[in-house]
Amino acid sequence: PRRIPPQMILDTTASRYGFTVDAICGPSRTRPLVTARQVAMYLTRNLTDYSYPAIARVFGGRDHTTVIHAVEKISGQMKERRQIYEQVTDLLLKIKTGT
Repeated sequence: PRRIPPQMILDTTASRYGFTVDAICGPSRTRPLVTARQVAMYLTRNLTDYSYPAIARVFGGRDHTTVIHAVEKISGQMKERRQIYEQVTDLLLKIKTGT
């Protein structure tokens, strides 16, 4: 399987949600932006072999516990909310196929 760089995940997630990569990695905490950031963190954790601290560095030097929270939150929401599940699986497919 080909290696998926975190930048590809960031680019795909940013365009899906209508944000810039800088915004996703930046300090803003508006609700739609936070959701996009958490989805990107979840995807990075699941599609790469990056550790929580490494993912935190990719996302603007955040604390690794922020990444743990994001991964757990998106995992839970995927079970409860169909919309989140569909968004994440759509992004997974796009990233894995490189489209």
